Amino acid sequence: ELSSDNEPFRIDMTMAIIYEQGSADLKINMRDYHIEAPAVLLVLNDQIYQSAGHSEDLRSKVILMSRSFSDGLFANSGEILPLKSSIMKNPVMKIENEENVFGQFFQLLQNIAASPRQEFKIESARHLTLSMFYGYSHLKHEVNEVKSTNSRQEEIFTKFTELLERHHKKEREIAFYADKMCMTSKHLSQVIKDYTGKTALGIIEEYVISEAKSMLLSTTMSIQQISDELKFPSQSVFGKYFKRVAGISPSEYRNRH
Repeated sequence: ELSSDNEPFRIDMTMAIIYEQGSADLKINMRDYHIEAPAVLLVLNDQIYQSAGHSEDLRSKVILMSRSFSDGLFANSGEILPLKSSIMKNPVMKIENEENVFGQFFQLLQNIAASPRQEFKIESARHLTLSMFYGYSHLKHEVNEVKSTNSRQEEIFTKFTELLERHHKKEREIAFYADKMCMTSKHLSQVIKDYTGKTALGIIEEYVISEAKSMLLSTTMSIQQISDELKFPSQSVFGKYFKRVAGISPSEYRNRH
């Protein structure tokens, strides 16, 4: 089970989960999602994933794609960027049984993987996966044409999290993100609060700490190296920041897990 201890971790591959039964709660890049089967979830490289529990009857299929494989999918950025952006904005899609072509994609990928013939196996899998992503984006677009609530707030929140993903290692002040979005800090904070129920600063801190926790759990980096990677002026400052937000020191957190 992914992240069974409910701790956040940074995805080092692309992941597709086809939910066939039950329900699940999770976070992707600090955003909460409740999933009711049948549904599909797509998580891309470098996004922060955190499980928040699931029903006892959960049944799902998981497709994991290595970084090199998924990088090949998105190599032609001019054509693929809108598709990638669509997935990042809408990683979860509720599907009707008659639309569940994703289960068929899964079976086809299994058939390709099991085939003894090696020629064109990777390219076949890559094209099939890209077709699945395009099908997902197409169906999601149709749903969004009918349901477009909170579109402006969602647009602002999505832009905020995209900027946060790129700059959180260096910038931890609301003013930086507000300036990038041509907004006042007060306006940005209010929109984020209205949309998520959380403060913008709280989301920034949660994102930074989730990144730190991910490195503490999934790498052998020292606390000093993690502090340097996250651009803190010193290990002491990083330790105080971590303890203030997480309620525990980095070393204690690592030792407990």
